Amino acid sequence: MTAAAAAWLVFAGLHRALSGRVWWWQVPELVPPLAFAAVPVVLLAAVLVARRARRTAVAMALASLAVGGGASGLNLATLWHHTTPAPPDALTVFSWNTWYWDQPAAGGEPMPPPTGTPERDVAAFYRYLRAQDADVLLLQEYVYFGADSRPIRVNDLDRLRREFPGYHIATASELVTLSRFPIVLKRGLDLRPWLDDGRDTPVPPGSAWPGFYTVKTLRTDLRVGGRTVSFYNSHINSPVDPSSRGLDPRRLDRVQHEAREANLRALAADVRANSSPAVLAGDFNASPAMGILRMLPERMTDAAPALASLYPATWDDRWPWWRIDWAFTTPEVTVHDYRLVRSDGQSDHSGQRLVLSLGR
Repeated sequence: MTAAAAAWLVFAGLHRALSGRVWWWQVPELVPPLAFAAVPVVLLAAVLVARRARRTAVAMALASLAVGGGASGLNLATLWHHTTPAPPDALTVFSWNTWYWDQPAAGGEPMPPPTGTPERDVAAFYRYLRAQDADVLLLQEYVYFGADSRPIRVNDLDRLRREFPGYHIATASELVTLSRFPIVLKRGLDLRPWLDDGRDTPVPPGSAWPGFYTVKTLRTDLRVGGRTVSFYNSHINSPVDPSSRGLDPRRLDRVQHEAREANLRALAADVRANSSPAVLAGDFNASPAMGILRMLPERMTDAAPALASLYPATWDDRWPWWRIDWAFTTPEVTVHDYRLVRSDGQSDHSGQRLVLSLGR
């Protein structure tokens, strides 16, 4: 037992030191976050029930819990967090990874989504979106994929205007933002100026749509009442080569890691230079155990304390493992309600629904 406690303490220490800092630690990062709390507790219980409890093993189990517990994804703040009632002018935000938009699941071009994707009912897809009754929708994976895993642009603007009359629409790359409020600025954040080495661009040679690979955050400034509020809609690169169509540890590589870092640098720099109240939400392809989350903008605070869950999980929606979809706000924004919305089979991600208001 002492050896097991020592081994886990070493692993937890290495994880804290290396996660998010070196690309080759990406495979250990795939450890379920809850293990960073569960393993030390199991070790501690095993030692304490033994006839001869070893003080060294107890100390190492407690030390590993202290070192790695913050990566567990446990939302302890929900135990003491108190939300306030939303004012009449509060706004509702819905963020969701749509799982390749409304891509058909039968034959032809584009190709079907990955194995296991149910046949898509397009009408049900739009009913689900409308049912959120959100003032602002931040949607990811506004994209189809072809037979060779190449991304295919989606142009569903006419349908969106019919389904959401009166909404303003902004798009960039595979991101789309819909808003009941007027849009005063919209732009995609390009990762290329933030790469350590320009040769590490994630754009495949000959790509017909380089923006898909270089823009993973859409900033949309909205005029809400008499104030401007910035909404950042993000889908940060997966640590896995996107052509692998799944979480295959064999497809982890340095270029993907560099792209993830560059996207987060671009996001942090934009938020740093932005004095407006801001909301950031989307799919970050990062569990609570992934140290790359340290690169998130300093002004932003995780909205998780407002979630009524000790262990919020957004992926996989059918059998939730851990949280990779996140929501953050600047101090001027109050979160009155935050809940995860199951996708009813429409996606492998749960949606995020927030009720927000602006400080006076």
